[in-house]
Amino acid sequence: MRKLIVIAAFLVIMAASQVGWAKKVHVIEIDGVISPATKDFVEESIQKARSDGSEALIIQLDTPGGLLSSTKEIVQSFLDSQIPIVVYVYPAGASATSAGMMIAIAAHVAVMSPGTNIGAAHPVMISSEGEYKSIPKEDIMMEKATNDTVGWVKSICDVRGRNAEWAEKAVTESQSLPAKEAVEQKVVDAIAKDMDDLVNNVLPGIKPVALQTGDTTSIDTKDAEIVKIEMTIPQILQHAINNPNFIYILMLVGFLGVAIEFKSPGLIFPGVIGVACILVALVAPSLPINYAGFLLITVGVGLLVAEVFITSYGLLSVSGVAALVFGSLMLFDKPEVPDMDPFLVPDLAPAWPLVGAVVLFTAAVILVFGTAIIRVHRSKVATGKEGMIGESGKATRDVGPEGGKIYALSAFWNAVSDESISKGEKVYITGVDGLVVKVSRKPPGDGPSS
Repeated sequence: MRKLIVIAAFLVIMAASQVGWAKKVHVIEIDGVISPATKDFVEESIQKARSDGSEALIIQLDTPGGLLSSTKEIVQSFLDSQIPIVVYVYPAGASATSAGMMIAIAAHVAVMSPGTNIGAAHPVMISSEGEYKSIPKEDIMMEKATNDTVGWVKSICDVRGRNAEWAEKAVTESQSLPAKEAVEQKVVDAIAKDMDDLVNNVLPGIKPVALQTGDTTSIDTKDAEIVKIEMTIPQILQHAINNPNFIYILMLVGFLGVAIEFKSPGLIFPGVIGVACILVALVAPSLPINYAGFLLITVGVGLLVAEVFITSYGLLSVSGVAALVFGSLMLFDKPEVPDMDPFLVPDLAPAWPLVGAVVLFTAAVILVFGTAIIRVHRSKVATGKEGMIGESGKATRDVGPEGGKIYALSAFWNAVSDESISKGEKVYITGVDGLVVKVSRKPPGDGPSS
């Protein structure tokens, strides 16, 4: 009996141990501009993956770049990590551009999928006030920023054993490589067609990597459970507000709400939401806002609203749409200002298809619904006392200041008139007082009766 208890206890312990020993690999996705929210997400994910005993943290990456300050903190967290960090540029069409290139080469293992590219990391500048502009190479500030970035990138390559010569050219000459060439030039380690290929085939065959502790470890992820880590709600909101397309949509929605409130005063809700959206789009992002572009968008919306009230045969509409398009494309391009810090992102303009779709939608809503609202406001009221004004009838008795009767609107009415109207004459209702109507020989607005 005692032996059976010992055997059962042993089996229970072994089963529990097997559950605890089940291999895991944690995965996160970074899609969009590298921002403080991205940095927080990466740091928290590294800690969680380590505490869960993960084989590695895989970062699925697709970014046009981002803030250098956030990028440096992400890279530092990679260098200090006590678990392997894998950056996987995925899916096809994705890129590790500018800051994304620096994040990729700083990982213990960098992998790309077919149809992706890496590079183009020449710095541009952003001010502490959020203003952005590409600076000429001969500018002393640009030279300092570029040299500093080159030195930093080469030091990363020395630690990870990557091609420092190419990394320097990526910064100074904005060079970019497709996946196959990136492997050939030892910028990244391998190509994987998808996440399953990466976890079960590529990573298990990668050479052991050195961790911050000085230990060397193999990445044994074959048949490992994939645990996906999601951003928290605050991180999602902070990350989204730094997406140029999101800011653009938020701003146009704000203008649309204000335009609806302007055309139909008293609704309150569209106006409040519209103003809130515009303020959030202007104040919340870390990205630059070009106020010349913002002004053009404002003018464009104003011209479309004016078209509703003024007959311009389409001139105001065409001008409004043109102002919206040019303002949209200029929304993130600012002139140079002093006290600048590097910003690693090549293009902040909203996507062309998005600009076209949003501009057409905004114009349609303002013109179609605005015209309908104005038509309703200007149309004759068809119900109540106001709806009776102007209706015609027939005097069934003589009508004068003392009274009389008429037949109108399928009913008999007590009537009064400032003039003497004989029985049988056609009359028009000019006013209503309770159940008594005031009538005249002529319709309202036609002048005094003879």
